[in-house]
Amino acid sequence: MGSAVAVVVGLALWSPLTNARAEAVETKGAFLQLLLQEASVKPDATGRSPYADVPTKSALWGYVHKALELGLAKPDSVKKFGVNDPLSAAQASEMAVKLYHVKLSGGSPLAWAQAQGLVSQNGLLTDSQASTFVMGLKRLAQAIAPFPGSWTLPPAKREELSHAIQASEDAPYVQVQESESESYKLELSPARQNDPGAQSQLDALMDKLSSQITVTAEQMRVGSHVYSVAQATVASFTGSHTVQAVDDDGVYYTQEDSSGWTNTTQADAALAQSLSQWAGLFTHVTWAGQSNGLDVFHAEISPAAMTRMVSAMQQAGAGAGTSSSVSVADLLNHATGTVTIGVDTSSGTPRIAQVQLLYSISLSGSALVQAFGKDAAQSFRVFQIQVATKSNYQYQKLVPTLPSGLHLANWPIAAGAGGGTSGNTTGNTTGNSASSGSGNSSGGATANSTNTTAASPGNATANASGTSVGNATGNAAGNGI
Repeated sequence: MGSAVAVVVGLALWSPLTNARAEAVETKGAFLQLLLQEASVKPDATGRSPYADVPTKSALWGYVHKALELGLAKPDSVKKFGVNDPLSAAQASEMAVKLYHVKLSGGSPLAWAQAQGLVSQNGLLTDSQASTFVMGLKRLAQAIAPFPGSWTLPPAKREELSHAIQASEDAPYVQVQESESESYKLELSPARQNDPGAQSQLDALMDKLSSQITVTAEQMRVGSHVYSVAQATVASFTGSHTVQAVDDDGVYYTQEDSSGWTNTTQADAALAQSLSQWAGLFTHVTWAGQSNGLDVFHAEISPAAMTRMVSAMQQAGAGAGTSSSVSVADLLNHATGTVTIGVDTSSGTPRIAQVQLLYSISLSGSALVQAFGKDAAQSFRVFQIQVATKSNYQYQKLVPTLPSGLHLANWPIAAGAGGGTSGNTTGNTTGNSASSGSGNSSGGATANSTNTTAASPGNATANASGTSVGNATGNAAGNGI
């Protein structure tokens, strides 16, 4: 009996001591090393350490030096860094926020880390908790890869948006209604403002050059087969034009202003091969709450992603270039864009319901010279192309109706179960319709290349980057603006 009591007492004494050793408090120096290593940031062991607690020959000096260069941490004093200071959850969160340039938009780094599930407590971190924090941060970086910079997006909402885009791409039926307005804003340079009526005349000319585009599109999937029909009406200073486009399971047809139908399969097929380049189109996605029954997300458009896509299209020979010496990719380098995405969750499966996009391309200095010559740079202080689009999506069980005059033997005549795993044809068709209506070859190429799917935000970008950029470069330069 006595031996049993001794065992119980021994276990009671041994367990806390063991746990205490296993749960040692993390130090600032050890955490910095772990954080930088997992982020693949190389240490910088150059220079001479001024800190007594981390001499130059210390293995930690390179990480401390790098952390100081990056502004991740501050020394305790002139002669002491504090590598052995106990690390708090708040300190770890602040270092992570600084390392990854997280835009908090209010709130503390600790509150952000807790919302992302990186840490749950407020006090000191043990070494195992610190390791869990860094591993969670690494997984978070991988999770937001489709939406670069979206560090503050709640995990549940990030998953919702990803599922909504995928579900919309895979939808057996989708209908799109889109409207776009394109306008120009020009301000004369001080040297050209001597004439009091010059600016008002210029504004009047810009109003005439503004354009409106409306697009309707329908898509249906039957197994792995895709069928879509789109129609675009373009109203501009040249008049009103209508373009129709049909995708007959990879065979494309286009009609302009009731002319004959043209098979455009070769050009559209080449464009479709570059769609995979659109990784990272949306950046800095944030959750904006609910509006009119929809979950609302805000995001920025990445000019770099657009430039990559257009460059790939030009290398593939899809773009014919503009009438100006500036390329579409060059214009996109001077562009900024924001997008609002509405997600409908009422059916139980989240789907894209609405996309609104605001896009602005500002040219000045050398960009104006490259686009329109030296006179333009001397004449204008501001040259801006502004685009606004709004797209609504529905998922009714409707078979796309073939336009009159086009007869296709294999076109489906009844709704079936449908289904599929990938789709981008309505996006291509819609982009082709709008951009063909603009009468600009680069606009057409960019519009097609920008689309990713009819049921995803990529569709809204088609006319914005394709039609507007193509029109703006071609029409503006061609009309001597």
